[in-house]
Amino acid sequence: MKKSLVALAVLAASGAAMAQSSVTLYGWIDTYLASSSIENKGNTAIPSVSTTQLSAGSVNGNRWGLKGTEDLGGGLSAVFDLQSGFASDTGAAQQGGLLFGRQAVVGLQGGFGKLVVGRVILPFYGNEGMNDVMMNSSLSAQSNVMRTANNWSKSLAFESSSLGAYALRGNNAFRYDTPNMSGFVGTAAYSMTEKTQSTCPQCNSANPEVTSLSLVYSQGPISGVLAYQIEKPYQPNGVGAAATDYAGTTAADRNFLRLSGQYDFGAIIAKAGYGRADNVNFMQGANTNEYQIGLDYKASPVLTLSGGMASSKDDATAASVEIKRTAYTLGGKYSLSNRTFLYGGYEAGKAEKAGSPDAKQSIFAVGINTNF
Repeated sequence: MKKSLVALAVLAASGAAMAQSSVTLYGWIDTYLASSSIENKGNTAIPSVSTTQLSAGSVNGNRWGLKGTEDLGGGLSAVFDLQSGFASDTGAAQQGGLLFGRQAVVGLQGGFGKLVVGRVILPFYGNEGMNDVMMNSSLSAQSNVMRTANNWSKSLAFESSSLGAYALRGNNAFRYDTPNMSGFVGTAAYSMTEKTQSTCPQCNSANPEVTSLSLVYSQGPISGVLAYQIEKPYQPNGVGAAATDYAGTTAADRNFLRLSGQYDFGAIIAKAGYGRADNVNFMQGANTNEYQIGLDYKASPVLTLSGGMASSKDDATAASVEIKRTAYTLGGKYSLSNRTFLYGGYEAGKAEKAGSPDAKQSIFAVGINTNF
């Protein structure tokens, strides 16, 4: 009898513990068919090509994840989120093959907000698509011409270096999100470089020290975000030469700024944004100014049409002349359920550089996106 009572007590305690914690399996799968063209006679590093292919991650990067919470009492909870990226067209691992390359964090959450550590999503990246048209997909004009967009088109860059884009995630990092205060949420993240004793003159993009900040407002018909990120190039810890940019000169801190917003009129949502990148590729004085505007039109409860344009201009430096990029997009989204939708559209852009033929690119794509 006593053993039975003890067993019942253990089961009851176990049930109470389980009721206070949860683990969720979740993910996104996004696959699309695209016909794309690049005409780039002025940049031999990125040859001209036309192709039709099945690809992945246009609207959302494909991923699966495990996230959970444990109630610690007094309004405090332990939280974790492990997120692994993959390509749905091939099944290959993304983010360099890292097991949890998209995110791997653990921390605490309560009335003070949320504090996590690990491999974090930097807030500059996390809020990028908030006010972009075409769901901030690969069909978005912003995504294809703006350096303050994470997958901006190298075909319109007149350069082969990938350093023009900002850091999306931070390793060995801390991230803090404030609670919602009258529609405002602030986020700050810091990623440590964890310097070694080895000389590393050109590993800026692989191991920068990053500080990333954002302030988001969302209440009623208005939403907006102000975000800033500074990346300090890796500096050897007293050994060898200072870090250099990809051209071989002493590197400078690069900075990214974005201000964007939208207003919901009901059937129409107007969107606009401004971005600036300073010391692009860690080159002192290599700066870019850019903007985007667009509209989403709710044609029906299940159909949204979207269109817009974006423009970006690199200032002339001692190493480069002025480059201007412009792109236009038009497309739509058709919801099949709360979790699944079809999408499609067309985007075209070009880049102008004195002394070189214009670089041009275009993409027509249709796809399906679902989450679980």
